[in-house]
Amino acid sequence: MKPMFSAGNATCCTILSIFGVIFLGTMSFLFSLPAESLTHTTEDPDDPAGVAQACLTATFFYAFMILFCGCQSWLNKREERAEIQLQ
Repeated sequence: MKPMFSAGNATCCTILSIFGVIFLGTMSFLFSLPAESLTHTTEDPDDPAGVAQACLTATFFYAFMILFCGCQSWLNKREERAEIQLQ
């Protein structure tokens, strides 16, 4: 199987996805409390549980992207090794 993205793009996507999981997971946790220091009031947003759920959904998407881009990096390394062995 050939990789769809270059090694640099896959690595960049993996790193950004890791930060996305950390940030959105933290935001989901804080909105589920609801933390007054995060929203600056107990009234905004109208549905903190909904915001927490949206952040959690995005966290799962970014976790999937870590797996996908990690596989792309692995495929790039495997293809590199195969080229070296052929020479």
